[in-house]
Amino acid sequence: MSPKRPLRDEVKHQVLERLVRGRLPFGHRINETALAEELGVSRTPLREALLELQREGFLHSATARGFTIRPLTAHEIQEIYPILWTLESLALQSVEQAPNIEALVDYNKKLHRTKNDPEKALELDSDWHALLISECHNERLRVMISELKRIVHRYEYTFMWDVALIERSVEQHQAVIDALSHNNGKQAEMALQMNWRTGMESLLAQL
Repeated sequence: MSPKRPLRDEVKHQVLERLVRGRLPFGHRINETALAEELGVSRTPLREALLELQREGFLHSATARGFTIRPLTAHEIQEIYPILWTLESLALQSVEQAPNIEALVDYNKKLHRTKNDPEKALELDSDWHALLISECHNERLRVMISELKRIVHRYEYTFMWDVALIERSVEQHQAVIDALSHNNGKQAEMALQMNWRTGMESLLAQL
């Protein structure tokens, strides 16, 4: 275990790594005792990590059955991604003041610099999208977006490890930034939707 992270976060990272690498197959029921022993931790931080992964959509839990790995389906992707890009576009329309362009540029530069660290790049990509709509004060809308993103998060962690895809995302983010810089909201929404559509098409091609 790494001393650089809180124990629960490190345990979550280790479990997530096993999910992504297929060491915990989809549909597999997690044996908490065996996994805790494998990770060298007690069941308390493991259960905390599993509950967080459940909230993010990676796991399913049922009474007396414990946690199982949720399957990945093309149908779920095709349902959720269009809803997400529509809601995020609506949130962008609803911002009470213009997004912080300098901050968006800075995050996008960081994303480009970390393209060879896919896990960090995915975190920065998520942060960029959150910053984009941070001035939207429609709380219900933001909650809906957040809940849907928890579901797609597991797909991204499982499949979006392609450096070329990350580079394309950087380019598409820049297109959104350029449109916003010229006060062209409609063009920004179109670029944003293209960014989500590219991610969806990449996932469908890999499933």
